Amino acid sequence: MILSNQGIKRALDAGDLIIDPLPEADQYTTSAVDFFVGSDFRCWDEKIFKVSGATVTLNLAEQKFQMTAAAYLRKMELEKDGTFLFPPYAKTGTHVLGITRELVHLKMGSKLAARVEGRSSLARIGLVVHLTAPTIHAGFKGNITLEIINHSPFWLKLEPNKTRLCQIIFEQLESDPSSEIKTDFQGQTSPSGR
Repeated sequence: MILSNQGIKRALDAGDLIIDPLPEADQYTTSAVDFFVGSDFRCWDEKIFKVSGATVTLNLAEQKFQMTAAAYLRKMELEKDGTFLFPPYAKTGTHVLGITRELVHLKMGSKLAARVEGRSSLARIGLVVHLTAPTIHAGFKGNITLEIINHSPFWLKLEPNKTRLCQIIFEQLESDPSSEIKTDFQGQTSPSGR
């Protein structure tokens, strides 16, 4: 079952769900809450991958994302006005990792899980905010990492704390999970998973 805007507010009031900062009234739709993009953006360091004669192979059976991120991700610089100018994928051939301004905590015992989804108005332009990873598991606490691709023909200006980049849909589980969440991303505050 998906929670309505009223169900989300009840979960917040009951303390089963924490969103920090609390959403303003205009962030709610009938069945989701809009989240803003934060100010931390990362991308894969193209200098490492463009060395003549070098090929980097990543064994997915052995890699741990946080180790891979520490070795290959670089922090993106913001513009002088504090915005992030996002070029089209056709120019870069890669995606960017961002993070939500909001922290979310789906408390154990609340029977809540969630999904991060794009917003229709931005998707119609060609902006993708997650790559096959919408699930926010029961018990998760942290900011949400966004895997962002600009498939539009435009350079897109993202204003941290002002651009509503995604929406979060909350779902009721049929029972409590049998154990606590086990993820390297618990408590993350940056797109690198730390």
